[in-house]
Amino acid sequence: MAIHLPTLGYFKNGNGWLGSAGLLRFQIEKPDEAGNVTAVLWQGPFSRPYAQEIGRETFPLDEAGLAALADFLTAKAGELETDPPFTPAETTAYYQAKKQAELTPPPGE
Repeated sequence: MAIHLPTLGYFKNGNGWLGSAGLLRFQIEKPDEAGNVTAVLWQGPFSRPYAQEIGRETFPLDEAGLAALADFLTAKAGELETDPPFTPAETTAYYQAKKQAELTPPPGE
C-alpha cells in the first residue's frame, strides 16, 4: 500500500496534510521557515488529539524530500500493521482518559 502525497506546490503554498493507511495516522504539518515539513505519526483509530504520538520525522520541502517522505510513511504503515506499539485496548484507554480529562473541570471551579 503505497502512500501518495499532494504535489510540491501544494505544500509550498503553506498547506499541511492529514492521512492514514491501515493503522497508521499521520499529519504533515505546514512547512516551517527553513523549508521543511514534519510528519507526525500515531496509531489509529483515533484522531491526533486523542492518540499517543509514535514518531515524527522532518524532510526538506523539495521533490526528493517529498518522495522520501512518501517512502517513509509507506514503510511505517507496513511496520505498524505487523507490529503495532499499542493494543486496541490501550488505544481505547488512552482516548477515554483524554476525553475524561476534557470533561473534568479544573480544580477550584
